[in-house]
Amino acid sequence: MLRDNPRPMGRLGSTYGIKGYLKVQSFTEQPENLFDYSPWFIRRRGEEWREVQVEAWKPHAGGFIVKLAVVGNREEACAYTGCDIGIRRSSLPPAPDGEFYLCDLEGCQVIGLDGVDLGIVSRVMDQGAAPLLVVSPSDQTKGKIERLIPFVKGPIVTAVDLNAGKIWVEWGEDY
Repeated sequence: MLRDNPRPMGRLGSTYGIKGYLKVQSFTEQPENLFDYSPWFIRRRGEEWREVQVEAWKPHAGGFIVKLAVVGNREEACAYTGCDIGIRRSSLPPAPDGEFYLCDLEGCQVIGLDGVDLGIVSRVMDQGAAPLLVVSPSDQTKGKIERLIPFVKGPIVTAVDLNAGKIWVEWGEDY
């Protein structure tokens, strides 16, 4: 069930200095943990991930800056501003017992009220108060619409079985 595609864990920001450093926005709980993972993958939206090596990094002004091996100067660094930073799922430490990474939910079947098949989790958006499951219709789904379902344990998400690849939700077809 678990795919090893890179997962967005940060973003490259503006350039810094003449040696080709870039500012880094980390999405990890402890921002400096992003530098514990290797290799890094980068991409622009809609493009494929490609592997890059981190040559150097350091704290700077309450954040971090990074020097990628493929970048030699400020002008070359400009081409990488705004790129997502991805880490392979296999590079992440194991989740504690009974817990999981949100990316582990991708590919799971979502079962709603009365056992109705709502579709398959195509991705998870974590941008606010609660992560959103982006549920794409499956062959058995009625309506053939993409749904956004808040991942809130208890009132909405009642059970998750990663081994079976299923998520049960209090969500109807017509929501």
